[in-house]
Amino acid sequence: MQVVRNLGQGGFGLVEEVRDANGNSFARKTFAAPNGFNAEMIENFIKRFQKEVRIQGGISHRNVVPILGSDFAVSPPVYYMPVASRSLDWELENEAAETKARFISIISDIVVGLEELHSMQIFHRDLKPQNVLRFEGADAPYYAISDFGLISLNESRLSNLTMTGMRKTSDFYTAPEITKDLRSASVSSDVYSLGCVLHDLVGTEDRVPCAEIREPGPFSDILLACTRRDPNNRFKSAKSVLDAIASTEFSIDKDAGEASIDYVGCLQSDASLEPEFWEKLARFLDFEATDADRRTICGKLTSPNIREMCNLAPVAANRICQHYCDWVRRTQYHFDVSDAIANRLDDFMILIEFDAKVSVLMALLELGTSHNRWYVERKFVNYCNGSLDENLAKRLAIQFRIEEDIICGSISHLEASIGFDRKALHPRLVSTLTDLC
Repeated sequence: MQVVRNLGQGGFGLVEEVRDANGNSFARKTFAAPNGFNAEMIENFIKRFQKEVRIQGGISHRNVVPILGSDFAVSPPVYYMPVASRSLDWELENEAAETKARFISIISDIVVGLEELHSMQIFHRDLKPQNVLRFEGADAPYYAISDFGLISLNESRLSNLTMTGMRKTSDFYTAPEITKDLRSASVSSDVYSLGCVLHDLVGTEDRVPCAEIREPGPFSDILLACTRRDPNNRFKSAKSVLDAIASTEFSIDKDAGEASIDYVGCLQSDASLEPEFWEKLARFLDFEATDADRRTICGKLTSPNIREMCNLAPVAANRICQHYCDWVRRTQYHFDVSDAIANRLDDFMILIEFDAKVSVLMALLELGTSHNRWYVERKFVNYCNGSLDENLAKRLAIQFRIEEDIICGSISHLEASIGFDRKALHPRLVSTLTDLC
């Protein structure tokens, strides 16, 4: 391997761009022991370095930087990644205005990557702009989480590395509970770091390391909810942060009536809403609401609202879900918020009754293909594979026939976008597509 250039110093390693004899470029990370540790601890660090490489090598996700190869026989050990076009840190230094204008898209990609890690009970613990890398996709750039030297598995057997701790003054992105003991890493500590990255993108004031972020502005509540000192008072997941951000993107329609504005006020309050409220809202959307009213209410309907509604008033939730799916399919909005909308459709899909599930699946299909969002398209595919409920597959096949004029184009787009084969869908859907297309 020929060294092309130095890409920087990552967690416990030096990163260089290297080129092989065939002209292929890679980002090579070479283990570098931190100063001030004895030989025994450094040996533990090397074992952890190797273990994290093996863990990372088992993750295949667009928003998590892949490991292309490794060599543990050499000393010090190395591993290889694709070469990014730049880091988020570089963009904030050199292209701040353009980068901040795309903040929802960037945060969406980070959230998707974190959710993948958290689903396996893996916590990053070192999320910061230097570890968020930009890659140039076929249609648009995307971001992926990198530098897993500090990842901690949720395990009982811990190495000395996880007990080392971090100095408060060394990192503006580290949750306070893990500065003394990295064993305290959790979803909440990654949410704290996510809030700090969000602050880099939308904040207006300097922040104090490991402190709560308190500043005025449209994102003040979100920044504070990410960075509360008590981890129990933060957002419970990374996607909850994205959901809250998306809600700020949908303003009240200028033609909305007072009734819909009152409903939005209730949705945004901290008070628990009674089943009667949801039934009243369903009736309003069914019989009284204008298109402007529906746009206003659906844009402000959050995941916590949806979960509460489905649990307390399932019949009303079914009806409100139909309106929400119709809004998703009819509305033109910036593609950056599509991941958050897909997560809300997820909540409906999990909690609602049979009738509305077909509407959710069709909304996911149209949302993903019209906005060309890999994350959303994968959701539709994962729902509609061979394990899809037989009766739901029958009902969805009928909907395919009803919407014959658009379904073939949507499925073809899906295949081209994510390298998907329609034969992997439920057999009944495959049969219907064969007839139609």
